[in-house]
Amino acid sequence: MTGWLMQLLQPARQALNLDPNDERTWMPASGGSWSQTGLYVYPERALQASPVWGCVRLLSESIASLPIHIYRRLADGGKERAPEHPLYDLLHMAPNGLQTAFDFKRLLMVHALLWGNGYAQIHPGPRGAVDSLEVHHPDYVREEAIPGARIRYQVKGSNGVERPVNDEDMFHIRGMCLDGVTGLSLMEYARDSIGLALAEVGYSSRFYSQNARPGGVLKHPAKLSPQAAERLRERWEAAHAGLGQAHRVAVLEEGMEWQQTGMTNEQAQLILMLDWSVADVARYFNVPLHMIQAMTKTTSWGSGIEEMNIEFVTYSLLPWLVNWQDTIQKDLIVARRTYFAEFLLEALLRGKLGDRYTAYATGRQWGWLSVNDIRSLENMNPIPNGGMYLQPLNMVPAGTPPAEGLHYQLLLREAAARVVRKEIAAMGRAAKRCAGDSQGWQAAVTEFYGTHGAFVSETLRADRREAERYARAQVNELLMLGPEAMDEWEPKRVDELVAMATGNGGQR
Repeated sequence: MTGWLMQLLQPARQALNLDPNDERTWMPASGGSWSQTGLYVYPERALQASPVWGCVRLLSESIASLPIHIYRRLADGGKERAPEHPLYDLLHMAPNGLQTAFDFKRLLMVHALLWGNGYAQIHPGPRGAVDSLEVHHPDYVREEAIPGARIRYQVKGSNGVERPVNDEDMFHIRGMCLDGVTGLSLMEYARDSIGLALAEVGYSSRFYSQNARPGGVLKHPAKLSPQAAERLRERWEAAHAGLGQAHRVAVLEEGMEWQQTGMTNEQAQLILMLDWSVADVARYFNVPLHMIQAMTKTTSWGSGIEEMNIEFVTYSLLPWLVNWQDTIQKDLIVARRTYFAEFLLEALLRGKLGDRYTAYATGRQWGWLSVNDIRSLENMNPIPNGGMYLQPLNMVPAGTPPAEGLHYQLLLREAAARVVRKEIAAMGRAAKRCAGDSQGWQAAVTEFYGTHGAFVSETLRADRREAERYARAQVNELLMLGPEAMDEWEPKRVDELVAMATGNGGQR
């Protein structure tokens, strides 16, 4: 292990240079713990690490920006928005007198991500059992078990005195937990990863602020006395130390030589460790690297930004969204069988314009989207008569008798017309071929209609016996009247075949 990495990982608390006026110098901050680097990691300090800041900001602001609606369940299994419900305004506009709905959701998510728990006390009032929600900092809330498999919260006020709050009066967003009661603190389980990220940033900052090498080293031909070496060092640092004076032109005297150097192995390893720390911290938050602007050697399951967004929504946001919805259902909604809360994800899952329009066209054509449904998804106002749903011509509700479907009737009539046109074409060719040959005509008619009954039954989905009876009747008519019998066949025989296929007669 190289020297600089050893420096990062040595648990030397006495070398932290903490501010003596900072109370954390003498008393560990609540919600924090010591890491192996010797840094005391607590939520506020963890945010100084850019991957922690990026993950917390991304998750908290993404969830805070999503609208959440209260819905009423319908008897047919559907749902409709319930804007008259007291929670609708509370979750949409302002849950209390100090915060907007966005501020409230973002703050509670920050608490849940860093401390493992987000608390908001429920206050009744004019709007009912839930009139406002007051956020409490996790440092000032502790949980205690009480008889009956229940918990009670002890909330510390500004005077330092705790007061009890019952479980039914607290809205509690939990992170991952082991006991089902208290969420796990990120500062406890990720302290070494976050501490290493903080130590690496601090080390690299000191490296650049104290570095006195403009890309090379000095070589003196003679042996310098300690006093001369010290003077040379001081003059060199005065001329080249720090970012502001890096890479200035050096003037060499007394036979000194300049030797160019590249990046050392330690510097290269530091850069690799910085990249590794970003990925390591992102794993704790379950956030894809590309979502926190860490694009080095990252891959995505999809080939475009839409696939990346869907991956983020599905695997990073959705577990938290379900957590919120279930907690709202448990803690805030009284009539749980009638009402429920749900986030709107359409804005995050929208694809490219062409893909969306293709999907809309499919939904419109096959009848599950109306014009107003599509306009709502595109954030457009409804239009008059835009709620109509279409139905394809060749489809009827399941169980509908064929005769009752107008669209089926049209298709059946067209199929019957094709059958009759086939007969006319075949018998017309036979008439020309067998002109003056009665025996040949009889053989041609008998041969064609010998298999025609099966064709009629298959084409029209008609009863086989009825189709065979139809074929025999055609044979008798042609042998009796000759080819002239076909002159008025098409309209009459089409009606006859349709009636036969629908079970409404058709016998001659």
